[in-house]
Amino acid sequence: MKPISALTGRLSAVPTAVRRRSQDVASRAKILADARAIVPDIPRDADPGHLIRAARRLVRRAAQDEFAREGITRVRLPEEIDRAELRRADVPGDASFHAVVEDVVSALDIAPSTLERDDAIDLRRAPSSSDRYGLSPEVAADLASYLLQRAVDLDGEVEDVEAFFTTQATRIREDVRAALVRQVKVPLELRVALERHERIENGDASPDGPGAPFVEDFASPTGAPGDEDATEEERRSFSQRARAAYDFAQSEAGRTAFSVLRSGAEKAYEMYGKGEGRTPGPGPSPKQPKR
Repeated sequence: MKPISALTGRLSAVPTAVRRRSQDVASRAKILADARAIVPDIPRDADPGHLIRAARRLVRRAAQDEFAREGITRVRLPEEIDRAELRRADVPGDASFHAVVEDVVSALDIAPSTLERDDAIDLRRAPSSSDRYGLSPEVAADLASYLLQRAVDLDGEVEDVEAFFTTQATRIREDVRAALVRQVKVPLELRVALERHERIENGDASPDGPGAPFVEDFASPTGAPGDEDATEEERRSFSQRARAAYDFAQSEAGRTAFSVLRSGAEKAYEMYGKGEGRTPGPGPSPKQPKR
């Protein structure tokens, strides 16, 4: 048998281990909530890879938006937008296209981020951060840096943060170049960009249409009191709605309304049970009363 002192030591260590795991879970939940405030599509059980990919997608989309915003007017495009014509035109090899790509890439400053959650949300929502096309490349780079910083915090094992950001910046710039090359090589993608530009410049773009910037709810999707990502405002709103519903149920009008609903449901149930609610089948028509 193990000495009592050894068992006592093990038992005393249990609360410490539980508390440490609880702190780790809470810290992980907070990091993911910070990231989901910028990109709500990030899963609640995400790993660092999810955050890295979300950062890359954010910048890639901003680059495509920038091409639709300004690149369309700067690049020499063939009159016919079909695969054969685009292949002959070789738009990716044109100097004007190279200038557009380098302008977008030069706007991408990917570096360790000092943004706090509230600052990142304000930046994402600011009117100066986006227009009807979408986010500007500069803002997308700042938000991507914020997401990458959260990925570092979530991983907890990144020893060289500078090297991590250098690697990710290189990958993001490669993503952007590849996305823009596809934009002028794939007929459907180029046609979408042309149509977006024409529609938005003509003022025909609906705020909810494809040309609109992302409009996301930065609070949690559910907002219930037990939701770890719910904001204080959401919790207060839920509590107020619950209290109002309770007060109504206790009022004379509420009791009357529930009584009417209950009696109506009982009658419907009785009709169904007797077959009165069913669709009558074919059969002899009832006799008409004599006049």
